[in-house]
Parts: sequence; C-alpha cells; structure tokens
Amino acid sequence: MTEQRITIQINEDGQISAKTSGFRGDICMDALQEILGSDELFAEVKPTDDFYVQIRTSTVNKIQQRGGSR
Repeated sequence: MTEQRITIQINEDGQISAKTSGFRGDICMDALQEILGSDELFAEVKPTDDFYVQIRTSTVNKIQQRGGSR
C-alpha cells in the first residue's frame, strides 16, 4: 500500500494550505476534515488525478447455519 501523507503549511498571514499524497478517491477530503475540522476552512480545492480514481469495494455476506433444527 502506498504511504498516505498530508502536508500542512501555515503562512505568516495565518492562511492554511494542505496537500495530500497517496490517497485514492475523495477519501483525502475526509482525512483533511478530520485533521482541520470543518470543511468551511477550504476556500479552494484543486483536485489531482488521484482524486478522480474510483475505489473498488465489495461486500461479502456469508450466512452459516449452526447445529440442527430445533
């Protein structure tokens, strides 16, 4: 798995900029919100190509009957 990294910079005026790497899809936005708090802090978002990558997920349900009938 690729290392996930978030680099946060705060300039002299107090403006915050953050850059993510190693994330696929929009999960990076969730990570930034967890660190920075509200998404109201995001004045501008510049998505990279990785932002548009769709993440494949699958769910497997397995039902097993235990024992005999009651």
